[in-house]
Amino acid sequence: MEKMSIESVREADQDTNKRLVESEAFSSLGGWFSGYDQGVTGGVVVMSSFKKDFCIGLYGNASVCDLPVGTLPSDYRRFLVLYTLLYNVGCFIGAAFISSSVAEKFGRRAIIFTASFLFLIGTSMVIFPPGGSKKIMILILIGRIVEGTGVGCSSFACPLYASEIAPTHLRGMLSGFMQMTIVTGLFLANVVNFLLRNHKWGWRLSNGIILIVPITIMIGIFFCPETPRWLFKKKSRELAEKSLKRIRKTTNVTVELDAIADAIQGEGNQISIKELLTTKKMLQRLGIAIGMHVLNQGTGINPIFTYGGIIYESVLGKGIVSLLILSGINLLSTIPALFLIDRLGRRKLLIFFGLGMVVGHLVAATVFATGCNIVKTIINDTTPSEEIVNCKTSSGILMLVFTVIFVAFYAISWGVVVFVDVAEIFPLNVRAKAISIATGSNWFMVSYAYWV
Repeated sequence: MEKMSIESVREADQDTNKRLVESEAFSSLGGWFSGYDQGVTGGVVVMSSFKKDFCIGLYGNASVCDLPVGTLPSDYRRFLVLYTLLYNVGCFIGAAFISSSVAEKFGRRAIIFTASFLFLIGTSMVIFPPGGSKKIMILILIGRIVEGTGVGCSSFACPLYASEIAPTHLRGMLSGFMQMTIVTGLFLANVVNFLLRNHKWGWRLSNGIILIVPITIMIGIFFCPETPRWLFKKKSRELAEKSLKRIRKTTNVTVELDAIADAIQGEGNQISIKELLTTKKMLQRLGIAIGMHVLNQGTGINPIFTYGGIIYESVLGKGIVSLLILSGINLLSTIPALFLIDRLGRRKLLIFFGLGMVVGHLVAATVFATGCNIVKTIINDTTPSEEIVNCKTSSGILMLVFTVIFVAFYAISWGVVVFVDVAEIFPLNVRAKAISIATGSNWFMVSYAYWV
Protein backbone atom coordinates (compact mmCIF):
# COMPACT_ATOMS: atom_id res chain seq x y z
CA MET A 1 0.00 0.00 0.00
CA GLU A 2 1.29 3.46 -0.89
CA LYS A 3 2.29 5.40 2.21
CA MET A 4 0.31 8.53 2.98
CA SER A 5 1.93 11.92 3.49
CA ILE A 6 1.84 13.63 6.89
CA GLU A 7 -0.55 16.25 5.58
CA SER A 8 -3.11 13.78 4.23
CA VAL A 9 -2.95 11.69 7.39
CA ARG A 10 -3.56 14.67 9.65
CA GLU A 11 -6.36 16.01 7.50
CA ALA A 12 -8.09 12.65 7.84
CA ASP A 13 -7.82 12.77 11.60
CA GLN A 14 -10.53 15.23 12.64
CA ASP A 15 -10.66 14.08 16.27
CA THR A 16 -8.37 16.66 17.83
CA ASN A 17 -8.36 15.98 21.55
CA LYS A 18 -8.30 17.98 24.69
CA ARG A 19 -4.62 17.22 25.33
CA LEU A 20 -3.63 18.82 22.03
CA VAL A 21 -5.57 22.02 22.70
CA GLU A 22 -4.23 22.23 26.26
CA SER A 23 -0.64 21.81 25.06
CA GLU A 24 -1.08 24.41 22.33
CA ALA A 25 -2.69 26.90 24.69
CA PHE A 26 -0.14 26.41 27.46
CA SER A 27 2.89 26.64 25.17
CA SER A 28 1.45 29.85 23.70
CA LEU A 29 1.47 31.57 27.10
CA GLY A 30 4.91 32.82 26.15
CA GLY A 31 3.08 35.28 23.95
CA TRP A 32 1.32 36.60 27.04
CA PHE A 33 4.42 38.12 28.62
CA SER A 34 5.58 39.31 25.18
CA GLY A 35 2.36 41.23 24.58
CA TYR A 36 2.11 42.38 28.19
CA ASP A 37 5.58 43.90 28.19
CA GLN A 38 4.94 45.67 24.92
CA GLY A 39 1.68 47.06 26.25
CA VAL A 40 2.93 47.99 29.68
CA THR A 41 5.91 49.98 28.39
CA GLY A 42 3.83 52.53 26.50
CA GLY A 43 1.88 53.34 29.65
CA VAL A 44 4.49 53.24 32.41
CA VAL A 45 6.77 55.80 30.77
CA VAL A 46 4.07 58.46 31.22
CA MET A 47 3.27 57.47 34.83
CA SER A 48 4.19 59.94 37.57
CA SER A 49 5.88 57.13 39.53
CA PHE A 50 8.22 56.42 36.59
CA LYS A 51 9.07 60.10 36.21
CA LYS A 52 9.70 60.36 39.95
CA ASP A 53 12.24 57.53 39.86
CA PHE A 54 14.06 58.45 36.65
CA CYS A 55 13.55 62.16 35.92
CA ILE A 56 12.67 64.23 38.98
CA GLY A 57 15.83 65.07 40.91
CA LEU A 58 18.08 63.61 38.21
CA TYR A 59 17.23 65.77 35.21
CA GLY A 60 14.84 68.40 36.52
CA ASN A 61 11.96 69.22 38.84
CA ALA A 62 8.38 67.95 38.63
CA SER A 63 7.21 70.71 36.30
CA VAL A 64 10.04 70.05 33.83
CA CYS A 65 9.53 66.27 33.89
CA ASP A 66 5.80 66.70 33.17
CA LEU A 67 6.40 68.71 30.00
CA PRO A 68 5.44 67.30 26.56
CA VAL A 69 7.95 64.78 25.23
CA GLY A 70 9.59 67.27 22.87
CA THR A 71 10.54 69.55 25.77
CA LEU A 72 11.73 66.92 28.24
CA PRO A 73 15.39 67.09 29.35
CA SER A 74 17.57 65.56 26.63
CA ASP A 75 19.25 63.01 28.93
CA TYR A 76 15.88 61.76 30.16
CA ARG A 77 14.58 61.47 26.60
CA ARG A 78 17.68 59.46 25.75
CA PHE A 79 16.92 57.12 28.64
CA LEU A 80 13.34 56.68 27.38
CA VAL A 81 14.61 55.77 23.91
CA LEU A 82 17.16 53.29 25.32
CA TYR A 83 14.54 51.79 27.65
CA THR A 84 12.59 50.73 24.56
CA LEU A 85 15.40 50.26 22.05
CA LEU A 86 17.57 47.93 24.15
CA TYR A 87 14.57 45.71 24.82
CA ASN A 88 14.17 45.25 21.07
CA VAL A 89 17.89 44.63 20.66
CA GLY A 90 17.48 41.82 23.19
CA CYS A 91 14.55 40.46 21.20
CA PHE A 92 16.78 40.34 18.12
CA ILE A 93 19.56 38.56 20.02
CA GLY A 94 17.17 35.96 21.41
CA ALA A 95 15.44 35.24 18.11
CA ALA A 96 18.50 35.26 15.85
CA PHE A 97 21.34 33.85 17.96
CA ILE A 98 20.03 31.78 20.88
CA SER A 99 16.69 30.21 20.04
CA SER A 100 17.65 27.99 17.10
CA SER A 101 20.63 26.29 18.76
CA VAL A 102 18.73 25.59 22.00
CA ALA A 103 15.67 24.29 20.13
CA GLU A 104 17.73 21.99 17.91
CA LYS A 105 19.96 20.57 20.63
CA PHE A 106 17.63 20.36 23.63
CA GLY A 107 14.13 20.41 22.14
CA ARG A 108 11.20 22.73 21.58
CA ARG A 109 10.11 22.67 25.23
CA ALA A 110 13.61 23.64 26.33
CA ILE A 111 13.58 26.88 24.35
CA ILE A 112 10.15 27.77 25.75
CA PHE A 113 11.58 27.24 29.26
CA THR A 114 14.67 29.31 28.38
CA ALA A 115 12.53 32.16 27.08
CA SER A 116 10.52 32.26 30.31
CA PHE A 117 13.63 32.09 32.50
CA LEU A 118 15.32 34.98 30.69
CA PHE A 119 12.19 37.10 30.89
CA LEU A 120 11.88 36.37 34.62
CA ILE A 121 15.49 37.41 35.30
CA GLY A 122 15.30 40.50 33.09
CA THR A 123 12.04 41.78 34.56
CA SER A 124 13.38 41.27 38.09
CA MET A 125 16.42 43.39 37.17
CA VAL A 126 14.06 46.13 36.00
CA ILE A 127 11.51 46.34 38.82
CA PHE A 128 13.41 45.59 42.04
CA PRO A 129 16.35 48.06 42.09
CA PRO A 130 15.44 51.45 43.63
CA GLY A 131 15.30 54.51 41.40
CA GLY A 132 17.09 57.83 41.77
CA SER A 133 20.54 56.77 40.58
CA LYS A 134 22.16 56.82 37.14
CA LYS A 135 24.03 53.60 38.01
CA ILE A 136 20.72 51.90 38.76
CA MET A 137 19.42 53.14 35.43
CA ILE A 138 22.28 51.30 33.67
CA LEU A 139 21.36 48.10 35.53
CA ILE A 140 17.74 48.54 34.47
CA LEU A 141 18.75 48.99 30.83
CA ILE A 142 20.76 45.75 31.03
CA GLY A 143 17.66 44.10 32.46
CA ARG A 144 15.70 45.36 29.47
CA ILE A 145 18.13 43.55 27.15
CA VAL A 146 17.69 40.31 29.11
CA GLU A 147 13.91 40.76 29.11
CA GLY A 148 13.94 41.25 25.37
CA THR A 149 16.13 38.20 24.83
CA GLY A 150 13.47 36.10 26.52
CA VAL A 151 10.72 37.60 24.36
CA GLY A 152 12.78 37.02 21.21
CA CYS A 153 13.21 33.35 22.13
CA SER A 154 9.49 33.09 22.85
CA SER A 155 8.51 34.61 19.49
CA PHE A 156 10.56 31.87 17.84
CA ALA A 157 9.62 28.95 20.07
CA CYS A 158 5.85 29.17 20.40
CA PRO A 159 4.93 29.17 16.67
CA LEU A 160 7.48 26.40 16.06
CA TYR A 161 6.04 24.17 18.78
CA ALA A 162 2.48 24.81 17.63
CA SER A 163 3.20 24.05 13.98
CA GLU A 164 4.79 20.69 14.85
CA ILE A 165 2.00 19.24 16.97
CA ALA A 166 -1.13 20.71 15.35
CA PRO A 167 -3.20 18.83 12.73
CA THR A 168 -3.20 20.57 9.35
CA HIS A 169 -6.91 21.37 9.36
CA LEU A 170 -6.55 23.29 12.64
CA ARG A 171 -2.97 24.49 12.38
CA GLY A 172 -3.85 28.08 11.56
CA MET A 173 -6.24 28.44 14.48
CA LEU A 174 -4.08 26.60 17.00
CA SER A 175 -0.88 28.33 15.90
CA GLY A 176 -2.79 31.59 16.24
CA PHE A 177 -3.15 30.95 19.97
CA MET A 178 0.15 32.75 20.45
CA GLN A 179 -1.11 35.91 18.77
CA MET A 180 -4.24 35.66 20.91
CA THR A 181 -2.14 35.51 24.08
CA ILE A 182 0.00 38.42 22.82
CA VAL A 183 -2.99 40.72 22.32
CA THR A 184 -4.58 39.52 25.57
CA GLY A 185 -1.39 40.38 27.42
CA LEU A 186 -1.24 43.75 25.69
CA PHE A 187 -4.83 44.55 26.65
CA LEU A 188 -4.38 43.45 30.27
CA ALA A 189 -1.23 45.56 30.51
CA ASN A 190 -3.19 48.66 29.57
CA VAL A 191 -5.96 47.79 32.03
CA VAL A 192 -3.36 47.43 34.79
CA ASN A 193 -1.65 50.67 33.73
CA PHE A 194 -4.99 52.49 33.89
CA LEU A 195 -5.78 51.15 37.37
CA LEU A 196 -2.29 51.86 38.75
CA ARG A 197 -1.56 55.10 36.89
CA ASN A 198 -1.60 57.20 40.08
CA HIS A 199 -0.12 54.64 42.50
CA LYS A 200 3.23 55.58 44.03
CA TRP A 201 4.70 52.23 42.87
CA GLY A 202 2.59 52.14 39.74
CA TRP A 203 5.22 51.41 37.10
CA ARG A 204 6.89 48.69 39.20
CA LEU A 205 3.62 46.94 40.02
CA SER A 206 2.50 47.12 36.39
CA ASN A 207 5.74 45.48 35.25
CA GLY A 208 5.88 42.96 38.08
CA ILE A 209 2.39 41.44 37.90
CA ILE A 210 3.24 39.49 34.74
CA LEU A 211 6.01 37.52 36.49
CA ILE A 212 3.46 34.86 37.43
CA VAL A 213 3.26 33.83 33.76
CA PRO A 214 6.92 32.86 33.13
CA ILE A 215 7.03 31.12 36.50
CA THR A 216 3.95 29.08 35.55
CA ILE A 217 5.44 28.20 32.16
CA MET A 218 8.76 27.09 33.69
CA ILE A 219 6.93 24.73 36.03
CA GLY A 220 4.38 23.41 33.56
CA ILE A 221 6.04 23.21 30.15
CA PHE A 222 7.63 19.83 30.82
CA PHE A 223 4.20 18.37 31.53
CA CYS A 224 3.42 19.11 27.88
CA PRO A 225 4.59 16.56 25.28
CA GLU A 226 7.69 17.22 23.20
CA THR A 227 6.97 17.43 19.48
CA PRO A 228 7.00 14.00 17.77
CA ARG A 229 8.97 15.39 14.83
CA TRP A 230 11.86 16.55 17.02
CA LEU A 231 11.85 13.32 19.04
CA PHE A 232 11.91 11.18 15.90
CA LYS A 233 14.73 13.26 14.42
CA LYS A 234 16.88 13.61 17.54
CA LYS A 235 15.93 10.74 19.87
CA SER A 236 14.05 7.65 18.71
CA ARG A 237 10.93 6.37 16.99
CA GLU A 238 9.70 4.93 20.29
CA LEU A 239 9.74 8.29 22.08
CA ALA A 240 8.08 9.97 19.10
CA GLU A 241 5.36 7.32 19.17
CA LYS A 242 4.78 7.85 22.88
CA SER A 243 4.46 11.61 22.39
CA LEU A 244 2.11 11.20 19.43
CA LYS A 245 -0.17 8.93 21.44
CA ARG A 246 -0.41 11.58 24.16
CA ILE A 247 -1.20 14.32 21.68
CA ARG A 248 -3.72 12.37 19.57
CA LYS A 249 -5.23 10.54 22.57
CA THR A 250 -5.13 7.24 20.71
CA THR A 251 -2.86 4.22 20.39
CA ASN A 252 -3.42 3.99 16.63
CA VAL A 253 -0.64 6.30 15.43
CA THR A 254 1.38 3.93 13.25
CA VAL A 255 0.31 5.47 9.94
CA GLU A 256 1.08 9.02 11.04
CA LEU A 257 4.37 7.90 12.57
CA ASP A 258 5.34 6.26 9.27
CA ALA A 259 4.43 9.49 7.52
CA ILE A 260 6.71 11.44 9.87
CA ALA A 261 9.51 8.98 9.12
CA ASP A 262 8.99 9.37 5.37
CA ALA A 263 8.96 13.15 5.66
CA ILE A 264 12.16 13.25 7.70
CA GLN A 265 13.88 10.84 5.33
CA GLY A 266 12.72 12.87 2.34
CA GLU A 267 13.99 16.10 3.87
CA GLY A 268 17.47 14.64 4.26
CA ASN A 269 20.14 15.58 6.76
CA GLN A 270 20.24 18.77 8.77
CA ILE A 271 20.98 21.79 6.57
CA SER A 272 23.63 24.26 7.70
CA ILE A 273 23.20 28.03 7.66
CA LYS A 274 25.51 28.18 4.64
CA GLU A 275 23.41 25.65 2.74
CA LEU A 276 20.24 27.49 3.72
CA LEU A 277 21.61 30.70 2.25
CA THR A 278 22.95 29.10 -0.93
CA THR A 279 20.22 26.58 -1.82
CA LYS A 280 17.90 28.31 -4.30
CA LYS A 281 14.68 26.67 -3.12
CA MET A 282 15.36 27.36 0.57
CA LEU A 283 16.64 30.85 -0.15
CA GLN A 284 13.39 31.70 -1.91
CA ARG A 285 11.35 30.53 1.08
CA LEU A 286 13.63 32.41 3.45
CA GLY A 287 13.19 35.55 1.36
CA ILE A 288 9.41 35.20 1.62
CA ALA A 289 9.60 34.68 5.40
CA ILE A 290 11.92 37.65 5.96
CA GLY A 291 9.85 39.79 3.60
CA MET A 292 6.68 39.04 5.54
CA HIS A 293 8.32 40.00 8.83
CA VAL A 294 9.83 43.18 7.35
CA LEU A 295 6.48 44.24 5.89
CA ASN A 296 4.75 43.34 9.15
CA GLN A 297 6.97 45.73 11.09
CA GLY A 298 6.69 48.26 8.29
CA THR A 299 3.04 48.68 9.24
CA GLY A 300 4.18 50.53 12.37
CA ILE A 301 2.20 48.38 14.79
CA ASN A 302 4.93 48.13 17.43
CA PRO A 303 5.64 51.88 17.73
CA ILE A 304 1.88 52.51 18.00
CA PHE A 305 1.68 50.48 21.20
CA THR A 306 5.14 51.27 22.55
CA TYR A 307 5.02 55.03 22.05
CA GLY A 308 1.24 55.36 21.86
CA GLY A 309 1.07 56.62 25.42
CA ILE A 310 3.46 59.48 24.64
CA ILE A 311 1.90 60.20 21.23
CA TYR A 312 -1.70 60.41 22.40
CA GLU A 313 -0.72 62.22 25.57
CA SER A 314 0.66 64.92 23.26
CA VAL A 315 -2.18 65.09 20.71
CA LEU A 316 -5.16 64.26 22.92
CA GLY A 317 -4.04 64.45 26.54
CA LYS A 318 -5.22 60.87 27.14
CA GLY A 319 -2.21 58.59 26.64
CA ILE A 320 -3.10 55.63 28.88
CA VAL A 321 -6.82 55.73 28.01
CA SER A 322 -6.01 55.78 24.27
CA LEU A 323 -3.76 52.74 24.64
CA LEU A 324 -6.49 50.94 26.54
CA ILE A 325 -8.93 51.54 23.67
CA LEU A 326 -6.42 50.45 21.01
CA SER A 327 -5.42 47.28 22.84
CA GLY A 328 -9.07 46.38 23.47
CA ILE A 329 -9.85 46.63 19.75
CA ASN A 330 -6.72 44.62 19.02
CA LEU A 331 -7.92 41.82 21.30
CA LEU A 332 -11.49 41.72 19.97
CA SER A 333 -10.34 41.76 16.34
CA THR A 334 -7.93 38.85 16.84
CA ILE A 335 -10.74 36.45 17.81
CA PRO A 336 -12.34 36.23 14.32
CA ALA A 337 -8.87 35.91 12.79
CA LEU A 338 -8.41 32.51 14.47
CA PHE A 339 -11.39 31.15 12.53
CA LEU A 340 -10.93 33.05 9.27
CA ILE A 341 -7.31 32.02 8.75
CA ASP A 342 -8.18 28.41 7.86
CA ARG A 343 -11.41 29.27 6.03
CA LEU A 344 -10.40 32.21 3.85
CA GLY A 345 -6.72 31.37 3.59
CA ARG A 346 -3.59 33.28 4.50
CA ARG A 347 -3.16 35.23 1.25
CA LYS A 348 -6.67 36.69 1.11
CA LEU A 349 -6.44 37.93 4.68
CA LEU A 350 -3.12 39.65 4.03
CA ILE A 351 -4.29 41.39 0.85
CA PHE A 352 -7.87 42.47 1.58
CA PHE A 353 -7.47 43.47 5.20
CA GLY A 354 -4.16 45.10 4.33
CA LEU A 355 -6.15 47.59 2.23
CA GLY A 356 -8.14 48.53 5.33
CA MET A 357 -4.88 49.14 7.18
CA VAL A 358 -3.78 51.55 4.45
CA VAL A 359 -7.00 53.56 4.77
CA GLY A 360 -6.61 53.83 8.55
CA HIS A 361 -3.02 55.04 8.30
CA LEU A 362 -3.64 57.51 5.48
CA VAL A 363 -6.58 59.22 7.15
CA ALA A 364 -4.85 59.41 10.55
CA ALA A 365 -1.76 60.93 8.91
CA THR A 366 -3.86 63.40 6.92
CA VAL A 367 -5.70 64.52 10.05
CA PHE A 368 -2.39 65.03 11.85
CA ALA A 369 -0.97 67.06 8.95
CA THR A 370 -4.03 69.32 8.67
CA GLY A 371 -5.27 69.53 12.25
CA CYS A 372 -2.08 69.69 14.30
CA ASN A 373 0.72 72.25 14.50
CA ILE A 374 4.32 71.68 15.48
CA VAL A 375 5.60 74.74 17.33
CA LYS A 376 8.84 75.63 19.04
CA THR A 377 9.07 76.68 22.63
CA ILE A 378 11.92 77.97 24.77
CA ILE A 379 12.14 76.64 28.32
CA ASN A 380 14.87 79.02 29.55
CA ASP A 381 17.95 80.89 28.35
CA THR A 382 20.23 77.85 28.57
CA THR A 383 17.91 75.25 27.00
CA PRO A 384 17.57 75.21 23.21
CA SER A 385 14.13 75.55 21.65
CA GLU A 386 12.16 72.30 21.38
CA GLU A 387 9.35 71.17 19.10
CA ILE A 388 5.99 70.31 20.66
CA VAL A 389 2.68 69.27 19.10
CA ASN A 390 -0.52 71.27 19.42
CA CYS A 391 -3.66 69.55 18.11
CA LYS A 392 -7.33 70.43 18.10
CA THR A 393 -9.34 68.07 20.27
CA SER A 394 -11.40 66.99 17.25
CA SER A 395 -8.22 66.19 15.32
CA GLY A 396 -6.86 64.10 18.18
CA ILE A 397 -10.12 62.13 18.38
CA LEU A 398 -10.15 61.52 14.61
CA MET A 399 -6.54 60.32 14.72
CA LEU A 400 -7.47 57.86 17.44
CA VAL A 401 -10.57 56.64 15.54
CA PHE A 402 -8.66 55.87 12.36
CA THR A 403 -5.78 54.33 14.29
CA VAL A 404 -8.42 52.05 15.83
CA ILE A 405 -9.52 51.13 12.29
CA PHE A 406 -5.93 50.35 11.34
CA VAL A 407 -5.41 48.19 14.43
CA ALA A 408 -8.65 46.26 13.81
CA PHE A 409 -7.70 45.37 10.23
CA TYR A 410 -4.15 44.52 11.31
CA ALA A 411 -5.29 42.17 14.07
CA ILE A 412 -7.56 40.20 11.73
CA SER A 413 -4.82 39.72 9.14
CA TRP A 414 -1.11 40.45 9.47
CA GLY A 415 -1.12 40.14 13.24
CA VAL A 416 -1.97 36.43 13.09
CA VAL A 417 -0.97 35.28 9.61
CA VAL A 418 2.73 36.18 9.56
CA PHE A 419 3.96 33.99 12.42
CA VAL A 420 1.68 31.11 11.41
CA ASP A 421 2.71 31.18 7.75
CA VAL A 422 6.44 31.46 8.40
CA ALA A 423 6.36 28.41 10.69
CA GLU A 424 4.64 26.32 8.00
CA ILE A 425 6.76 26.86 4.88
CA PHE A 426 10.03 25.19 5.93
CA PRO A 427 10.87 21.46 6.19
CA LEU A 428 11.99 20.06 9.55
CA ASN A 429 15.69 19.80 8.68
CA VAL A 430 15.94 23.57 8.30
CA ARG A 431 12.88 24.85 10.15
CA ALA A 432 14.51 26.00 13.38
CA LYS A 433 17.35 27.87 11.66
CA ALA A 434 15.06 29.46 9.08
CA ILE A 435 12.46 30.60 11.61
CA SER A 436 15.27 31.95 13.80
CA ILE A 437 16.61 34.09 10.94
CA ALA A 438 13.14 35.24 9.89
CA THR A 439 12.08 36.10 13.44
CA GLY A 440 15.42 37.83 13.98
CA SER A 441 14.67 40.05 10.98
CA ASN A 442 11.38 40.97 12.64
CA TRP A 443 13.11 42.26 15.76
CA PHE A 444 15.90 43.88 13.73
CA MET A 445 13.25 45.94 11.95
CA VAL A 446 11.68 46.90 15.28
CA SER A 447 15.07 48.05 16.62
CA TYR A 448 15.87 49.91 13.40
CA ALA A 449 12.51 51.70 13.52
CA TYR A 450 13.33 53.19 16.92
CA TRP A 451 16.64 54.56 15.64
CA VAL A 452 14.75 56.16 12.74
